[in-house]
Amino acid sequence: MSLINKPLVVEKFKSFHNYVKNNDGKIGTKQRGIDLNLNNACNLRCEHCFTNSSKGENVKETLPLEVVERVANEAHELGIFEWDLQGGELLSRPQILFDTLKVMKTERFYVYLTTNGWYMTDEIAQTLADLGVNRVSVSIDSMNPETHDKFRGRKGSWERAIKALEMVQKVGISPYLNITVGRYNAQSEDVKLLLDYSKQKKYTTLLNVATPGGMWAKMTEIMVNDEDKEYLINMRKKYKNILRNLWNPFDRDREGVLGCNTVNRLYITPAGDVLVCPYVHIKIGNVKEQSLAEISKKGFSIKHFSNYSAKCLAGEDKDFVTKFMSKEGTTIFNPALADDIFGPEDFVK
Repeated sequence: MSLINKPLVVEKFKSFHNYVKNNDGKIGTKQRGIDLNLNNACNLRCEHCFTNSSKGENVKETLPLEVVERVANEAHELGIFEWDLQGGELLSRPQILFDTLKVMKTERFYVYLTTNGWYMTDEIAQTLADLGVNRVSVSIDSMNPETHDKFRGRKGSWERAIKALEMVQKVGISPYLNITVGRYNAQSEDVKLLLDYSKQKKYTTLLNVATPGGMWAKMTEIMVNDEDKEYLINMRKKYKNILRNLWNPFDRDREGVLGCNTVNRLYITPAGDVLVCPYVHIKIGNVKEQSLAEISKKGFSIKHFSNYSAKCLAGEDKDFVTKFMSKEGTTIFNPALADDIFGPEDFVK
């Protein structure tokens, strides 16, 4: 569905644009999105999975539809304009996903699905388009099928991912090729070939930096360094189809940085817990018990999330990671509590 057919989304997006423009190109405390992990079951065993679905954690729990409906209504009232539905692998149980899209009233949001592509079919792609999905994001780790399949833990996953992007493009859904970059690959030939492929296919490329959480908990050596970040900035100039949530999408010079999106994009688990982002496993509330407005207020009361950071806190700020993301056993299903992690000096007075 084109945004032309979603005037409510256009209105909210304009409001976001005006806020950023009037705030010196920075995201500030303007909320933009919801990342909803609807169900954590997955058919792959990815080495870097930040939800630990590779270990089979909490695969049966799903956020009830009535809760999703209420949260969607509250999100709309707060001016939130985008939703990323993710897992796990949601297409392994497509009817749950379809029912969720119906109760969300997708005409109010720019909606996207993050998937590994394994279960995508032409029929499913068309159903997603009919239900108002604007974009489908598929992660690819290499243009070498064997490299991708090894990383994802299942033979044939590369071919399915490649075909999934082609299927959604055919039905008018925007195809996004997601690439995770870290110290191990940021400047590699693998990444360059992926960038070239995405450009050639007229896809959008979304870059995510590797973070030391989930399956890679405490592995700070995978984080990009300053040289890597400079390389990615150069790639941003070269490839006009590259995005990062950290970057300012309105800057025509492709230099502006919105800032870290913690709390601006809330992450909701199947248990209803709300984390400040998918990669920072710190809990600030639960949607079964509190309103989104209450939870957001709590999040922005913490200086690290209300103050501007030009770095991704989880993927680029080693001081933040060492101080606040190193609690033993922390996962999205066993998050650290904000009141336990932060002291009085970390809160806005």
